[in-house]
Amino acid sequence: MNYRLSAITLLFFLSIFAANAQQELGLHFMDDIWQASQTNPAMMNKHKISVALPGVAAGFYNPAFSINDALHNRNGGTVINLDDVIPELDDQNQLFGEFQADVLGAAYRFGNIQAGVSWSVRGSAYSDYTREMLDVLWNGNAGYIGETVNVAADFQFTLYNEIGISGAYNWKDKLTFGAKLKLLNGLSDLSTDRDNQTLSLGTSDDVYQSSFTTDFIFRRSGFASVDGAYELLDGLQLYDFNVDGNSGFGFDFGVTANLIDKLTLSVSVIDLGRIKWDTEARHYGTRGKYNYGGLDLFSYASADTIDSDRLTQDLKEIADTIGAILDIRIISEEAYTTPLHTRGYLSGSYKLMDDLTVGALFYLENTRLGMQPGFALSARKKFNKWVTVGATYAIRNNRFNSLGLNATGHLGPVQIYLASDNVTAAVNPYGSKNFNFRGGINLVFGKS
Repeated sequence: MNYRLSAITLLFFLSIFAANAQQELGLHFMDDIWQASQTNPAMMNKHKISVALPGVAAGFYNPAFSINDALHNRNGGTVINLDDVIPELDDQNQLFGEFQADVLGAAYRFGNIQAGVSWSVRGSAYSDYTREMLDVLWNGNAGYIGETVNVAADFQFTLYNEIGISGAYNWKDKLTFGAKLKLLNGLSDLSTDRDNQTLSLGTSDDVYQSSFTTDFIFRRSGFASVDGAYELLDGLQLYDFNVDGNSGFGFDFGVTANLIDKLTLSVSVIDLGRIKWDTEARHYGTRGKYNYGGLDLFSYASADTIDSDRLTQDLKEIADTIGAILDIRIISEEAYTTPLHTRGYLSGSYKLMDDLTVGALFYLENTRLGMQPGFALSARKKFNKWVTVGATYAIRNNRFNSLGLNATGHLGPVQIYLASDNVTAAVNPYGSKNFNFRGGINLVFGKS
């Protein structure tokens, strides 16, 4: 039926765009590029002047299932089928995502002091959904007659500008202290209120009538439609700052220590802060109990294919119908705040040889969904004065199969860098649950 195909198609789009790109673990070990200071502002440049040209980092993480898990061959074609996926889901399942465009940056080192400025556009997406929600979307509520199930999802989609001002000080080549102040300007936010997340579906065991019991609130600020998003992105309006609203502050700090020959220890906390959303802020909600006898939805021409010409209209009809049933409405226009996703790094690196360094890292991120840990091992080798190549092995969310690669190339003052924490996704993207990528160009001048 078209309802479940439409809903699952939407879920797949969200999983591709909005799964997890936690801050890259391999980047932390790339101490030959200025971008490594995004994980610890105490990491000082090896060059006197660094100019960061536009670069990009993006990725996803969907620990519940890969796209290949939900695709099956049938009658010579590929169709979506979640019959085998749903029973394997946890009670609670997550999607994570993050995007970062580094627009420009520069750092200058003079003696034991380094100062820098940076400008980035950052976006993040987090969602938490239940197995029952996906089961109801795919199979309907026939399997829950006489029961009440939770179909609420927690989510946050945020886009904002970040201007950073950083400084670092090296004390006697033993300790380095660094900090970064971030001025934030929110572009758009769509998020749930974690204190009001009741959305349960009950199905009567006699007349099979369904009912929603709700106390569900979500907020938004910034563009509220596809047209609004297009207008924001068109003509580089993404980089326009609204100094009168949606403002906030963030803070990074870190320390590195070289107390033992060839051994460097590092500890840092980044993204402490929040954004206050007060430009066109709206709170939408539904409260109460609502009964309905079913959704009257037209059928697709074929149960195994999606009619793309009717998909948009079908999704709109579903949203309108559910909205009418639940009586979703604006309940306030008050400002609200959302915190940044604070991260912590604890690492050690040891220089085995002049051209070979190994290291280990423990990572922790505080998201809306709780603490998300990670662990990585690293080795980086400098083959000549032009090329340095590294490899990482990472453990995240009880998964032990993330092999990453990174490389830095030097062509005179031009520095090119590439990094990914899971290179297997490049050759098998639909079979992977984790992918991230970072790439860009720097201009570097002089030795520190």
